[in-house]
Amino acid sequence: MDKYINRLNFDFQTNQKILNFISQIDLYKGKWNIIEKQENIYLKELRKIATIESIGSSTRIEGGTLTDKEIEKLLNDVKITKLKTRDEQEVIGYYDTLKIIFENYDNIRLSENYIKQLHQNLLRHSDKDTR
Repeated sequence: MDKYINRLNFDFQTNQKILNFISQIDLYKGKWNIIEKQENIYLKELRKIATIESIGSSTRIEGGTLTDKEIEKLLNDVKITKLKTRDEQEVIGYYDTLKIIFENYDNIRLSENYIKQLHQNLLRHSDKDTR
């Protein structure tokens, strides 16, 4: 153990340089934490935008009439009550299904049964397609 301690016994100038490097590393770490937090905010916002646009595009292909703004408002104001229109039912089902995929993408094993579960979840709020 003593031989290692002797290797760390530096002169004053070398100690100052080492402490300066450690200080710079610590400063960089602090800046990195700030950047990482900002990136998480941006990623969250991008996911929200992508979700709204994906829901809007998909439901409009099927004949839905809600705009992206209306979808965003619906998602922000959704309550556990009866959804009034088929468009609203489709939007919430699509949102719930995307949320499941986003939160579990690394654990999903794609199979026929899993696709059926996602489809069932997609139509969970829809009066017309319930079984």
